[in-house]
Amino acid sequence: MAGIVGRADFSDRLARAWTHARRGNGRVIVIVGDAGIGKSSLLRWLATHIGEPATLIACRGGEIAPPMATAAEIIAALPVPQPELEYGGVVDVLRAAEAMRCALEKSGPAALLIDDIHDADPTSRTVLNLALRRAAATEVLTVITGRPIPSTWAFAEGFQIEELPGLGPEAATELLDSAAEVTIAPQVVQRLLDVAAGNPLALAHLPQALSPGQLSGAELLPEEIPLAGDLRTVFTRQLPPAGSPARELLDLAALSADGRWSVLTQLCPDAATALSHLENTGLARLHEGRLTLQHPLLRGAAVAAMSPDHRRALNLEFAAIDSLPEEVRLVHRARGTLGPDDELVDALVESARVTRMRGGTDAAARMLDRAVDLTGNDTRRAALQLEAAQLLGVAGEAAAARNRLEALLANPSARELHVAATLTLAILEALSGAPAAAWQRLVQCLAVASPTELGIVHARMSIPLGMLGLVGEILANAEAAVSHSKPDTPAWGVARLIRAHAASAQDERRANELVDELVDGPDLVELVDFDPMVGLHIGRALAIAERYDTAVSTLSTLAARLRGEGARSSLAMTFGALGETWVRASRFDEALVCLDEAIALSLATGQRAFAPFWLSLRGRVHALRGDDEAAQQDLELGFAITDEQSTFGARYFLLANAGLAALTAGYYDQAIAKLAEMWAFEQAGGLLAPQLARWHADLVEAYACSGRSAEAEPIVAHLSAVAATPSASRWTAATALRAQALVCADPARAIQLLDQALAIYDPEVDGFDHARTLLLKAQRDGRADTRAAALYAFRRLGAAPWAARLTTSPPTPGAVPLTDSERRVLEEVAKGLTNQQIARRLDVSAKTIANHLYHAYRKLGVASRTEAARYILLNDPPDQAL
Repeated sequence: MAGIVGRADFSDRLARAWTHARRGNGRVIVIVGDAGIGKSSLLRWLATHIGEPATLIACRGGEIAPPMATAAEIIAALPVPQPELEYGGVVDVLRAAEAMRCALEKSGPAALLIDDIHDADPTSRTVLNLALRRAAATEVLTVITGRPIPSTWAFAEGFQIEELPGLGPEAATELLDSAAEVTIAPQVVQRLLDVAAGNPLALAHLPQALSPGQLSGAELLPEEIPLAGDLRTVFTRQLPPAGSPARELLDLAALSADGRWSVLTQLCPDAATALSHLENTGLARLHEGRLTLQHPLLRGAAVAAMSPDHRRALNLEFAAIDSLPEEVRLVHRARGTLGPDDELVDALVESARVTRMRGGTDAAARMLDRAVDLTGNDTRRAALQLEAAQLLGVAGEAAAARNRLEALLANPSARELHVAATLTLAILEALSGAPAAAWQRLVQCLAVASPTELGIVHARMSIPLGMLGLVGEILANAEAAVSHSKPDTPAWGVARLIRAHAASAQDERRANELVDELVDGPDLVELVDFDPMVGLHIGRALAIAERYDTAVSTLSTLAARLRGEGARSSLAMTFGALGETWVRASRFDEALVCLDEAIALSLATGQRAFAPFWLSLRGRVHALRGDDEAAQQDLELGFAITDEQSTFGARYFLLANAGLAALTAGYYDQAIAKLAEMWAFEQAGGLLAPQLARWHADLVEAYACSGRSAEAEPIVAHLSAVAATPSASRWTAATALRAQALVCADPARAIQLLDQALAIYDPEVDGFDHARTLLLKAQRDGRADTRAAALYAFRRLGAAPWAARLTTSPPTPGAVPLTDSERRVLEEVAKGLTNQQIARRLDVSAKTIANHLYHAYRKLGVASRTEAARYILLNDPPDQAL
């Protein structure tokens, strides 16, 4: 099979992955490679190797496919009861993803093999992405292929990625020889190897493009070797004769959204005869009521070979088929119409409105794209271009949106829309990882903006400036935005939200005053079109003001309403802010659920620049619960993204949470290195509210544990000064006292300071910091009741590593037997699963898993997951010397 020659290493790894999946350690692998490189062949080999448990799905349809088309096909292929993918006529991406997650977790052992993810409809890509990121460890091996284009890379980030290279010289020569009917001369072999560059498809077909004399070296090779450019020419030569029934059927299948046989037979009278020809020549096959083409490039070859008139005529034939969904018929009609046809434009605009209401934001944007080509009104064309780009941005299709906006900005006749287009483009650039470019674009936009537009331009500055960590600049621009905006307008509402967020981050004393102004404010959903970060602005301002109940209620309501809008980019921000609120309120189980959603949405919808914020918070929770491997994975991915994009704002939060993770693990020098960088950042750029990232006391503790208390004095002094000001937050006041106790040389005075902190902290809302304060007191007063209170507080949170600090003496390994539950958890740890994955598999909370691990660590006398896993793998207590 072409594409398997020279792939022994890949084949072996995939076979091993299937073995692991059958043992309960399923995984997701994304194979990325150029067209013709052998991705499809590799999947077909794997499907044959696995046999009946394997399901192979080829994505198709792309922009013409209805929202959720590929997702529905995937769920239908899973051997579980089929859920409903529409709810009240609305395509709810999050609920569909949850249905797919449940189906994946109930399936197995099974292999889900998905070919050409870049060809799936965007809604399905998001559903699958969310489902795979949510799913606990399953008995399902998921292997996905895609070309190296932005949509594939965005989908794959955070998963195991395998890049499929060209074949090496030996394998390439073997494949070339096997494809030729005559012996190829050595010098010709070398020339063909250079032309093919290891591409199996090219290697398999190059001999057929040359004469026997050319292959043997008896005749000169042509100056331009066939296939050296467009690989579609491989299939162009295989197309049936023009006008034949087989060619007619092939052309129809190439234009069809899903290859439905019942539709193709209505348009091709001699479909049965044509099918026989296509199947006999290996160009297509009929499977489960659909005609599937041999290779995606065959579709491209067939479409490229059609005349424009013929292509339009076939599209109009599809538009006349009543059994097709109305939106699909409308797209075919648009593709078959030359225009101008503003009646058809009206229909497309209305269909886009209804489609967006049903949750198909990306499909709605593409309908507007069709309308752009068909209107005869230049002003309307520009407005449609802008609206289509804005919808694509909302749906997370950032690259497509940027292309349309850049075209609009290059059009002099659309000058009145240039400011609006610039604002949208700047947001997309910032969210895609180019905040400096976005900032410069907005600065230039101020020079051409009208007085009524100045407010929203200043407001948009907050996104790139926040990513660059320039909080002072954010506040100055927010104040300008408020002053330049007309009261009681969406622009004014957004500006006030940004001001509350920025001011609270810089000076927590202003938090309560500013959030009070927002009570009974504008409808937050109406503000999303102006700023997708609305959820983050309101959520963080309320959290810094310690209005946790209000923050949870506000953000939960906003998330529920944004689902119906299909605003997946704004949903990521909202779930992230909600997750952050839960972390601050010591509700770690709830936090993980929200952060999982935020990370998946950020990575799946073109907002990877914001993923590090949520990755850092999830890493923090994992670390507090002793899940070191999961914490490290999150933090490493977060730092990789910020280092690539130079987003210093995200790095600030990553350093805070990485510092706490190191402190939790007892790596005090690492904690100091991370957290001291934050102190230097604030010294250079301006001091920020201690409540913002909550790192000051962690640095003080790391210094104290390293015997370097003197170096902590400036941080303690700053924290104490903020706490002494009127309207300082409860958390800051209590944490300043804890920091003072950490560096206090007088034990009696230290206990007094800790008692004062305990009296201020809320034992529930400030649960983690309250427990840490009890731990410090227990270490100083030696009282059993203090120790018991601290132990109980940590165990309630599932903070196993912190609870382990209260162990009075090391136990004898194996002296107390493990319970069945503890052993079961350790068995899952030994498989490499995270706490959260184990929790889902055993149908308990992650906090319960952390507590089981705490007890297991104590009984075994170990301090890490690695040592505990070794005990299970060797069925022997670990060597204490290791």
